[in-house]
Parts: sequence; structure tokens; C-alpha cells
Amino acid sequence: MAFLLGECLLLELLEQVDMSQAEFAKRLKCSRQYVGQLITKKDNATMSLEFAINAADVLGCSVNELYTLRETSSRKGH
Repeated sequence: MAFLLGECLLLELLEQVDMSQAEFAKRLKCSRQYVGQLITKKDNATMSLEFAINAADVLGCSVNELYTLRETSSRKGH
């Protein structure tokens, strides 16, 4: 079984910890625009593993909580 990234849950997580997108961007040393792109998946934007680890640390959650995951029936190339 393999997984694909589904919906980005960043906006919901920010609301849970009462943090603005601007504050989150400042703490992650990225632009507010990039945070918006992640939330909307504009241009298929997704977090790098390094960014996700740091985002999870700032938000007090696990990396797996940043996105919904969709199961696929098989892994490509395996």
C-alpha cells in the first residue's frame, strides 16, 4: 500500500494553536505567500520533509497531521 498527499491541514492546525499565517511564516523563515500556497496547494505546492518537520515542531503536532493521506492500491516500481 502507498499513500498520496491529500488536503493540507495547515490552516486548521494554525487555527487550533491560534497562530496567524504571518506569524507561522515568520517562525519558519518563509514568506506569507508560500504559506498561502501550501494551504491552497497553488501550483501543487507541498512541504518538503524538512519544512514539514519544522512546521510540526512549531505547531506541536506530528508530520502526519499536516496533510490528509489517500491510500493507493500499489506502489509504483515495486
